[in-house]
Amino acid sequence: MSDARIHYLITRLLEGSCTQAEKEELADWVNQAEGDASLKEVLERAWEQYEPDATIKEAADPALNRISGRLFSQPPPQTRPFRLITKYAAAAAILLAVGTGIYYYWLGNGQQQPPQQTTAIATQDVLPGGNRATLTLSNGQQILLDSASDGMLAQQGGASISKQAGGQIIYNSNGDNAGEPVYNTMSTPRGGAYQLSLPDGTKAWLNAASSITFPTTFTGRERSVSITGEVYLEVARDKTKPFFVKAGGTRLEVLGTHFNVNAYGDEKTVKTTLLEGSVKVHTGAGSRVIAPGEQAQTTEEGRLTVKTGVDLSATMAWKNGRFVFEGAPIKTVMHQLARWYDVEVEAGDDVDELFFADVPRNKKLSDVLKALELTGKVKFRIEGKKIRVMK
Repeated sequence: MSDARIHYLITRLLEGSCTQAEKEELADWVNQAEGDASLKEVLERAWEQYEPDATIKEAADPALNRISGRLFSQPPPQTRPFRLITKYAAAAAILLAVGTGIYYYWLGNGQQQPPQQTTAIATQDVLPGGNRATLTLSNGQQILLDSASDGMLAQQGGASISKQAGGQIIYNSNGDNAGEPVYNTMSTPRGGAYQLSLPDGTKAWLNAASSITFPTTFTGRERSVSITGEVYLEVARDKTKPFFVKAGGTRLEVLGTHFNVNAYGDEKTVKTTLLEGSVKVHTGAGSRVIAPGEQAQTTEEGRLTVKTGVDLSATMAWKNGRFVFEGAPIKTVMHQLARWYDVEVEAGDDVDELFFADVPRNKKLSDVLKALELTGKVKFRIEGKKIRVMK
């Protein structure tokens, strides 16, 4: 097939004007060329000549980089089963990723119509979340960190607490470790996120609707904290004092490592994803050490399973200012949006689509919903502080 013919078909697909015969012709070419460098070049040329609106363009650029790395790396990755889906779905997944920044599969539902660009209906738009958190001291005093002035905030149990210009909270030990340790709690509301440096130098990032409770100084033979919601930790290395994290019925043991814990109460499992080092995951039913790129999933009953080959960019997207969905069900997508935009969601039981998307978290809610609507599978209506999901 000539380059001119390929570009013509790609443009018609992106515009939603392909005939069924043209779809099949393009799908055959995509499947024959999968993994070939020429496919990447043609898709990139098509993207350069296609002119979506600014919101779509911003969402698409990082997605194009991510997809290019996956489709044309050697050896081919095992996490993206293109050959297990229909030929048309393969073509749509690749081409619409380039055209809109959203890539998705239509899994056995018989629908083979390209998505049309739509608009989320908003009676009142919702702004994204930001740096918002509350620090609760051992005496019950609460400090609203987003409105607190930079500089010294308090003295607590042998440590001074200060707020840096960038908003980060830092605990510095003054060397007085006598007496019983006292505990502080940092918590973020829905629509909030914050960063904290613990007394030992461990760094913690809190996602929306999350908390971390910790002593103002680490005394004794171990360092222990407890969390709710989602927290990413870069633990300061200290072989003499192992670091423990309690998240529901799960206990994590580390020496020095980078890992993310998702322990929201409305999720069925606690997910611990390791980026660097090693973590030993303890439950009531046993324990297991996980390696980088693995994710331990634990239930309230103590069941422990380990998932390998985890997409770390998707796991860490929230910390890096993005929403990245890798085959996520609508319930997972809406949970994340509800927490970040502090909204409620109303969706029928018949909405069960899977989403593949990469969009910024600093956009208004309507902009994110517009990107999700490009799948052609659902529509959204914003009604005050509620998202209504419609087929």
